[in-house]
Amino acid sequence: MKRIVLLLLPVLFAAATLGSCSLLKVAVATGDPLSKEEMNIRTLTRGFYYDLAGEVSRAADSIAGLSEDYGVRIAALRWKIRATRAGVTAAMQGIPDVALADLWILCRRMNAGFAAAPDSLLFGAASDIARHTAARLDRRATHLAAQLLPSDRYALMERFVGEYVQANPAADGDESDNTTLAWFEYLKAHGVEPAYAVGSIAEVLSDVNDRVSGQTQQLSNSLGWSKEILEMRLAQDSLQSRLAAQLDSLEADFGRLVVVAEHLPEISEQALGELNAQATQLIGTMNASVEEAFSGFDRQRMELQCYVTREREALIEQLRASGEELIRATLDEVPGLIGRVVLYTVLALVVLIGGPFALGFWLGGVRQRARARHDGGSRDV
Repeated sequence: MKRIVLLLLPVLFAAATLGSCSLLKVAVATGDPLSKEEMNIRTLTRGFYYDLAGEVSRAADSIAGLSEDYGVRIAALRWKIRATRAGVTAAMQGIPDVALADLWILCRRMNAGFAAAPDSLLFGAASDIARHTAARLDRRATHLAAQLLPSDRYALMERFVGEYVQANPAADGDESDNTTLAWFEYLKAHGVEPAYAVGSIAEVLSDVNDRVSGQTQQLSNSLGWSKEILEMRLAQDSLQSRLAAQLDSLEADFGRLVVVAEHLPEISEQALGELNAQATQLIGTMNASVEEAFSGFDRQRMELQCYVTREREALIEQLRASGEELIRATLDEVPGLIGRVVLYTVLALVVLIGGPFALGFWLGGVRQRARARHDGGSRDV
């Protein structure tokens, strides 16, 4: 009997322990979260993009401020727009490794393109500012990759970036390609199986928020810079050409007036009237040109504002659809979870209630048989 009780004690202790602790925890699967290394790569890559956008903007503004050439100032603004657009496209990708590789490729292309191009094709006498900026960004991208990646993965990505830039040079040095397929194929070719995790719900929502914020900021900056280009073109082309033509005509009239006034005083009065008409026409042309320019700016501003509003509404709609899909997937998991909860509850009740009852019943039978054997032995005596 003592041996039986000793054998049953571990079972009873396990049942009591299971009954006293919280066996059931309600949790909904949210996908595999990103590892600490992947989160560091995503965070620091996007932080490096904002540094890149700031350095390119400051360099372009310096070039535009130092140069009086209309073409150089337009080229500086275009470089700023293209580089920041390509940077936000590369940095805001969902796969951290691909985002880092694309941003590295962008800096390497920009550095190589600016180093090979002559000043006449860049920004004239201020081209060294752009070259120094591109070289510094390339060095920073290399240092960032060496800091974030393990040594073997860094060596593999460095070779991939060099080979990709050599095989796919960009004309202007600041275009961005999506290298997801190329990077995965490169990893498989070198015996590395690529892994890709979407992340938890919180990580996905944070990723979407970063993308919306980055794209909205870059779009707003691009619209402002495009407006500056438009204003420079209007000032250079339409208004300046009209005023120059009117001033040339006025100068010719003054020359004729001097010649005629020296010989025929009567004609000088007629020339003065013509001069007055020319001056009046010039003032009218200037007023009309200025009004046309400002009305054009208002139309452009309204169109740009409508475009930004539509893009923002589309982004918000995408975010809402993503949230609804995540909630729908979560609710689809609830019935299975409830079934498991009910099963675990029934098993716990069976262990906690049925176990002691069966044990008592069995011990009672054993005791009854022992008493029967004892009574039979007493009668025999």
